[in-house]
Amino acid sequence: MKDLSRKVVLVFALLLSAALAFSASASEYEEGDVIVVLRPSEASSGGVASSALRVASFAAAEGAWVKETYPELSKGSGIYAVIHSDTRDAQEFAEELKSNPEVLAASPNYKVYAAKTPNDPEVNTTDTWGLFDIDAPAVWDTSTGSHDIYVAVIDTGIDSSNPDLDNVSTEYSYSTDTNLKDTHGHGTHVAGVIGARGNNGKGIAGVNWDVQLISVRVLTGTDGNGQPAGTVKDVIKGINYVTGLLNNGVNIKAVNMSLETYIKLVPGHDNFVKDPFWRALKDLSELNKAVMVVAAGNSAQTVGQPNTEGKYVYPASFAGLDNMITVGALNKDGSLASFSNKGADVAAPGVAILSTWLQTGTTSEVALKEDQGTSMAAPFVSGAAALLASISSDITAYQLKQAILGGSTASVSGSEKVETSAGEKKFSLSGANTYMKDNAADLSAEPAASEYDDYANYTVSRVEDLDYYQNNSFSTGGGGGGCNAGAGFLAVGIFASLVMCVKRGKIFLDRNIRKE
Repeated sequence: MKDLSRKVVLVFALLLSAALAFSASASEYEEGDVIVVLRPSEASSGGVASSALRVASFAAAEGAWVKETYPELSKGSGIYAVIHSDTRDAQEFAEELKSNPEVLAASPNYKVYAAKTPNDPEVNTTDTWGLFDIDAPAVWDTSTGSHDIYVAVIDTGIDSSNPDLDNVSTEYSYSTDTNLKDTHGHGTHVAGVIGARGNNGKGIAGVNWDVQLISVRVLTGTDGNGQPAGTVKDVIKGINYVTGLLNNGVNIKAVNMSLETYIKLVPGHDNFVKDPFWRALKDLSELNKAVMVVAAGNSAQTVGQPNTEGKYVYPASFAGLDNMITVGALNKDGSLASFSNKGADVAAPGVAILSTWLQTGTTSEVALKEDQGTSMAAPFVSGAAALLASISSDITAYQLKQAILGGSTASVSGSEKVETSAGEKKFSLSGANTYMKDNAADLSAEPAASEYDDYANYTVSRVEDLDYYQNNSFSTGGGGGGCNAGAGFLAVGIFASLVMCVKRGKIFLDRNIRKE
């Protein structure tokens, strides 16, 4: 009897330990959710309905159900969806799906956070110094922007009640949870840097006085420290929405993403083409209509290089995205801010940035706040891209990127030179404008072909190819599970028989996403 009691206690302890381990890992992603990109087929080329049927059939065969689809992105290299399993850990499920020849990419629905704003001692109180640092006034003599051009802000939302942000599009703004209100302020601050209304006698002026802003609210929650948070699924949902606007002719010239994740995904072709986040950005990039501007991150590490925990910053470390620009943060003296990640494409003002904030009460005064971070640096480049597009209306996204990089000056003080980068260049709006005019005939409308362009047809050839991590840390456990017949209601509105085959396995992964 004593032996039996000991066994019961031991089994209970093991179960409790497993439950705690699952809870710790699952806190980094939405339990049961897997983002998948399926290989297109002739049967699914007939439009939204046939793609939905394809996804529904695939999910049913895997003992799961369809939670969301992304029809606009699905017009590109693959069919995007989120499927959910009530019985499997998302990490293990995603790794199993990657070995399926129908699957181009799969990952858990990792949580995303707006990048943290560090309380750094370099902060000072000088107002709007960033506009003069990038030499915006020299370009305002030529153009202050165009009401026909849009910038999409994928963030926490934008407070359109702020009197300096009356240019937020009510027609096109969007939220993943149907609530457009910015409850944090991060996205509102970013929006003000891009396009606070200029010359209206109120508050401040953004880089671009007359641009229209599209609020794409994807960071709808908070983390344990009260910082804005979301998931990769929501960010992809926002990218899907922006892709749809572009496909329908909305003149978006820049997409600002001041967000980050730190994960053990080793940079490289094979790993990227299997990652749904990368593929969504790649499909958006391939449209060649909008520059994607991404904050470099605030952890004082190097873009494309691991930190002491073996983690890389994303999306800034993604390669093969021809129309993406990564942005680090500068101090007022021109040096790289101590918190800024290094090795970005350019660096822009990111310390003591005064911009719009959440309105309170009934006052007509413009709410303003000083903030810092690479989040504040990225929108200087986004606003500038839209301003340059107002000067050259037929310019492509790739030509805008060339002008922005070509017009930036030599490496900034304090930046480290690494193998994957020559170091940050100091961003200059007037320099980009001059470069665009002086080199108009030589700017390439489209990027040259690269190894990353084969992502649409990439085939997983062996299990070893699925190793995402340093030191070959991919590992699978043994054992198959039992199969049970069931029924479920699929997203396309039909009943189908589900065959639930639960397989066990292990995968070592550590992934977090935050605001910039």
